[in-house]
Amino acid sequence: MKRFKLLCALLVLVMISISCGGSESSNETAAPQENQSQESETTETSGESPEAGEETPAPETAEEKYCEWREDSLEKTPGLEKLNIPVFDEDGKFVGCVSSEAHVEGKIACSKLQVGEMAVVPVFDEDGNWTGECDDDFSDNLTVPLSFSLEDSVQVALDDWIAANGAPGSSLAVLLPDGSEVLVASGVQDLRADGAASTEDYWRIASISKPITSAVVLRLVEQGLVDVDATVATYLGDEWATGYELDGVDYAPLITIRQILDHTDGFREYAFDPGFYLMVSDRLDVPMDPQEVVDWAFNVGPQYVPGTEYAYNTVGHIVAGLVIEAVTGKTAHEAMRELVFDPAGVTELYLTPGESPPTYVPAMYVQGELAALISLLPGLAPYLDAAEVGDLLDLSVGPQEVLTSAPWTGGGIEAQMDDLARLFKAMFDGTVLQEETIELFSETALDTSYALGIQLSERVGYRTFEHGGGVPGFRSHARYFPDLDVSIALSTNLIPVDPDVGQLADTVTQLVLDALEDAGWEVPSPIGEGQSEEAPEDPNAGTTGS
Repeated sequence: MKRFKLLCALLVLVMISISCGGSESSNETAAPQENQSQESETTETSGESPEAGEETPAPETAEEKYCEWREDSLEKTPGLEKLNIPVFDEDGKFVGCVSSEAHVEGKIACSKLQVGEMAVVPVFDEDGNWTGECDDDFSDNLTVPLSFSLEDSVQVALDDWIAANGAPGSSLAVLLPDGSEVLVASGVQDLRADGAASTEDYWRIASISKPITSAVVLRLVEQGLVDVDATVATYLGDEWATGYELDGVDYAPLITIRQILDHTDGFREYAFDPGFYLMVSDRLDVPMDPQEVVDWAFNVGPQYVPGTEYAYNTVGHIVAGLVIEAVTGKTAHEAMRELVFDPAGVTELYLTPGESPPTYVPAMYVQGELAALISLLPGLAPYLDAAEVGDLLDLSVGPQEVLTSAPWTGGGIEAQMDDLARLFKAMFDGTVLQEETIELFSETALDTSYALGIQLSERVGYRTFEHGGGVPGFRSHARYFPDLDVSIALSTNLIPVDPDVGQLADTVTQLVLDALEDAGWEVPSPIGEGQSEEAPEDPNAGTTGS
């Protein structure tokens, strides 16, 4: 009993600490993982010092990067695929990209190509030799990508953020309105192995899974298979759950699809329940069935009459997963890939436990009161000595079955950040969902700014669709600016972190705005400067919801 009281007290401290900090926090159950981190073959990180005696390679110039981009992105365009070498005039000024053959001739001055400007194109014959003529047929394609002027500054911002909060590693992706991308990583995957963090790493995005699950449900709405204002019982049957009682009334038959998506269903958040922690700590190596989590929520009962209040939780989106499977006759991960991932053109997202990425996620660390709380769980006792890394706990040394199964469609996706950024854009730019469906997606709950699984917010004066995610060992954030057509996604393998992920995303957002302005991009006025729409309040600010 003394251990249980101490556990409860520490849990309250954790919740108060996170709430006072105003950060987005973890929403999934705490459970450790077997050491699965591994060094990626491809690393894109900074901060590594060369070995003694080694020469530091000269940094790649913007012009060289540009010509490599030309070769990679236009290799199938006749006459352009060999434009892979930068050429400079006698004054050292960059004049364009040429093929190796033309470079040998040393005669080309078709353009004065500079960052952000258009250029004409040298004309090549069928052998790839310059004809001495210039053309402008492909001038629109010769604008230097916005990513070239951003990559270095975003890398510095990520490096500085890692240094400030002590996180082991991180990966960040920015998708820009010209279609170019900034992909950077910093730090390490594992503090004991020193494998560099990579843009090809997979990260547990936790509650960012919620808007993705909502998108699957809304695709079913478009197909006429689901009505958001119908009851859950319409799809799962009248006996899907009973005994969800408050003041003698069973509300299970009355809960609607809308309510499970916008957190007005009355469910409690299992990640902050001491009883749930203790229940799973003795079975960390036994996967949880989604119905087990739902049954737990029904047993503890509703917090309020469904539909009358808002309270962030994960159980509702787990119920949504059950609805998806019942309606489609497919597993949730199969339906998610078919209805959302495939239309978005993304592949590197995986809904556990039904599927897993080809490589393991980085090692996962917790610190502070959260680490103290987790260390008290009886089921973790055999792993504590191995888990201690300085002031951090490495949860990857223990079993993972509960952690990868309990969140499911409410928080179980593992993803690469570039595909997460692409997906967030595709879900809200008309690629995946119809315009009227996006409007439905954006209908907020009661007097909050939380809609059907997505947070509506304002950042640096522009509207966003966004969501955070936190699970023991990982902290993540994704946002899409519809007025800027900019998408940002990032994750780190430490929780909690201060400065938090949202603050880094704000810093990167400002860098993007500066780059757009410098490139002469037409940027709409911020809210309050010529736009009548007011910025929505964030109901999760200062709470534990993410």
